[in-house]
Amino acid sequence: MGFDSPVHWLIVIAVIALLFGGSRVGNLMGELGKGIKSFKQNMNDADAAKPATAEKAGTAAPEQIPAPGASPDDARVADTANNARH
Repeated sequence: MGFDSPVHWLIVIAVIALLFGGSRVGNLMGELGKGIKSFKQNMNDADAAKPATAEKAGTAAPEQIPAPGASPDDARVADTANNARH
């Protein structure tokens, strides 16, 4: 005997209404609705903030790391050669 019958669900709802009272159940549902609305709004705000963060990260020049054993002068010469090609 499961909860597949509508009569069982009506009994459960009636017991909950008697235990908590109609106004408390209504208040709980209202608070649940406010929580869901706030959650969705925060998710939309987070999605809107992502592209701005991605744009900032995409405009930064990549850091050049010299090869092991290379002197700082070699890196400047290579950088100058790369800039001359563009």
